[in-house]
Amino acid sequence: MESAICMERICEDYIPTERKHTYYPSVITNERLYEIKISDLPVIPYFPVNSYYEWANYRYYGLRSATAYILVFDLSNIDTFQYVRTLREQICESRNMQNVPLLVVGNKQDLIVPEEGASNSSKPAITNSSDEKRRDIVNLVKKHWKSGYIECSAKYNWKVVAVFKELINMIDTLSSRDQSPMLDNIQEALDRNKCIVI
Repeated sequence: MESAICMERICEDYIPTERKHTYYPSVITNERLYEIKISDLPVIPYFPVNSYYEWANYRYYGLRSATAYILVFDLSNIDTFQYVRTLREQICESRNMQNVPLLVVGNKQDLIVPEEGASNSSKPAITNSSDEKRRDIVNLVKKHWKSGYIECSAKYNWKVVAVFKELINMIDTLSSRDQSPMLDNIQEALDRNKCIVI
């Protein structure tokens, strides 16, 4: 978040994250207090395939032992989603993701404007004409990857808290499912038999 927000005012120029920053926010959701450790990392060229490579190239990042991942792309440049796609593939190939939530976040939602408003603004904007690409991304993330998806604006603090609440809900869902093997057995039977319960 530091790359998009200054202490007292919003930076107009994008400042990329150059080194690891760690934050310790508290979030209250579902009537529970969560103490979170967030590592904001610079762009990494690849996800380490094993612990040795993580130690050699990304000391103290904790990439392979993370409880959850948030992968962020730029809504004003849909092509940046390809980096998220590649990184997600590397993560899935390098570690077991069965009980590890992954949330994909489209940032810079403030740049999305209706077609008719695009010409009135002096700033570059995403028009509804790129909605098809965004729908394809949402479909891929939610239906095929079975991951969470949310759009926000770090610049204006739109839905930023919702990003972390969504991730906490995903973690809670997994941990409550893990505590109930009976539910897993029922779901497994339903999947195996393709039953419909009414």
